[in-house]
Amino acid sequence: MSEDLAQYVVPATEPAPDQDQGTFGLPAPSSRSVVYFHIGAPKTGTTFLQRIMFQNRAELLEAGVLYPGESFGAHVQAAFDLRAAGFHGYKDPNVPGAWGRFVAAAKTWAGPVIFSQELFSPASPSQVDRALDDLDFAEVHLIYTARELTRQIPAAWQEDLKNRFTVSFDEFLTALRDPSRDPQGLGRMFWRMQDAVEVLERWSRGVPPERVHIVTVPQTGGDPDLLWRRFAGVVGLDPYAFDISDAFQNTSLGAAEARFLHRLNLALDNEVGWPLYNEMVKHHLAQEVLVRRGSSARIRLPADQAEWFARRGTELVEGLRTSRFHIVGSLDDLMPPDDDDVAGDPAEPPLEAELDVAIEAVAALLLRISRLRRGVIPR
Repeated sequence: MSEDLAQYVVPATEPAPDQDQGTFGLPAPSSRSVVYFHIGAPKTGTTFLQRIMFQNRAELLEAGVLYPGESFGAHVQAAFDLRAAGFHGYKDPNVPGAWGRFVAAAKTWAGPVIFSQELFSPASPSQVDRALDDLDFAEVHLIYTARELTRQIPAAWQEDLKNRFTVSFDEFLTALRDPSRDPQGLGRMFWRMQDAVEVLERWSRGVPPERVHIVTVPQTGGDPDLLWRRFAGVVGLDPYAFDISDAFQNTSLGAAEARFLHRLNLALDNEVGWPLYNEMVKHHLAQEVLVRRGSSARIRLPADQAEWFARRGTELVEGLRTSRFHIVGSLDDLMPPDDDDVAGDPAEPPLEAELDVAIEAVAALLLRISRLRRGVIPR
């Protein structure tokens, strides 16, 4: 075992630190090791939850809970290793063996363990079988966070833009309604992560339904801390024992910002590889600069398509309603809203708005380069 891993592991022969299991969540589990496996879905507050847990790793250890990984991206690496996947063909040298390191950490730890990464959700049946076989020493609980579908769609499209895909919003909606008309595969991948019924059918084979937990994301305007309280309850944690004030909220892009990023992706060629794009465009420009502008209109479904997606969302809710899974929150959170926020004018944002975004983007990237060269921020 590496020294880096050892700092997060206590020998299984030693007693775990005092725990208050079951007080805030389910009844205390059996004497077997417990792995809470949060598999998705994307854009359901997963980054918010993961930031809380990563920033509070020491506090979790004091509570007897292991959130493994030496970096925030370690859970992504474990998911990619299990699925033999990656971004745009880039081979991250930290991926090989990452899943095995997570399993080893869970096997050695004396208390509950939490894995959390939405990129586990599209795993194939054989990959799911491998994951659950590798964790057969533990009592596995699956956690799936779910959000209302018509709000998920614009969020998923802009996340694809941040990951350098080049489909327009209209093309994305076409791919969702007819995955056969989907050359980049984004429609198929969307449903493999966002169709809660299918995802949980794929992942829950052999897992008792009472150990499959669907945590619903409150609708817009709800208490921003409620999702964390619901999640913490599932894993038996006191939600008020952890500092969540600095947790990163993955704010959405506006229509003008998304349109600019779409056009930027179309303009780039292969000379800008994924590592550079990931650092400068996705994480800095998109997730630190553009999301903070807050001045452009929201991305909304075209009025002539909103009804179809609302029906599809209702079908998903009814599928979950007939399941025997443990619902945390309310399935009403997943029902399409009646207000006009979902649908609207599909017209593109004015060019003046895109120009404003472009100027700010160029300035932000030049400032970033200057600060890197001067050593003001680390490379």
